[in-house]
Amino acid sequence: MFFRKKNPKNEIEIVVEPVEPFNVYGFSDVLHFIKREIGVDLFPKKYIIETRIKVFCEENGFNSFKKLFDELQYNNDIKQKLINLVTVNETYFYRELPQLLEAVEFAKTRESTVNIICAPCATGEEVYTISMLLKEDKNFHNNYEIKGIDINTEAITKAQQGIYTERSLHKLTPELKNRYFIHENNMYKVDQSYFQNVKFMQVNIFENRFGDCGKFDIIFSRNMLIYFDEEFRLNAMKRFHEILKPGGRVYLGHADIVPENNLFDKHGFGSSCYYTKR
Repeated sequence: MFFRKKNPKNEIEIVVEPVEPFNVYGFSDVLHFIKREIGVDLFPKKYIIETRIKVFCEENGFNSFKKLFDELQYNNDIKQKLINLVTVNETYFYRELPQLLEAVEFAKTRESTVNIICAPCATGEEVYTISMLLKEDKNFHNNYEIKGIDINTEAITKAQQGIYTERSLHKLTPELKNRYFIHENNMYKVDQSYFQNVKFMQVNIFENRFGDCGKFDIIFSRNMLIYFDEEFRLNAMKRFHEILKPGGRVYLGHADIVPENNLFDKHGFGSSCYYTKR
């Protein structure tokens, strides 16, 4: 806004400049950028996601998708905020339990330390769940390490903090809640003394440093491939192939689609299926 004199008596009139209307030009460029950077294909959902990204623009001072796109080319802070916006996934403890129990049984057959990765791990419920299942199984005697990775920095921060609502724990028995959590102010905080073998990191599976995460006996990647097109699904499976130990297994979500490839063999069906290296 600006001020100007209205009359000789020095009365001041406040004149508000007209607000420039939001320009929707450049929306497709933003969606292409997201797909190129993290593999998530939002084009099938563009009419649903458009409003959310428009609000994001306005909150960050951009009056067009084009200006947001230009900023994304060099502003890593804005890029990460946008990635966080479009990669929010809700999960809970003991989700799709039969598949988790199948993996626990397989873990018993591995020698020495069992290395497990959850990619993506969202806000950490799956990682903590697997650790709890291994601790609760009296016939599991190996050491183990579980790594959770996600591209969403806000999700990783929440996973590291380990603070959850009752809703996230609705599948757990009172005994499990009392054993592994500290109940304060209607929230549940994981007792970190039970989870010293759990680690969380912010990593994009398509970055080179994904390979630095190590080699794993078990890879969990549930309900990530559904957001990719066929090219990125195949690329994701190639990345998993690189970090999977001989004889190891990849567990995916029941809705995930794996394109034809010469990297893996599929075993079983439904929630019990898994993949091994050829």
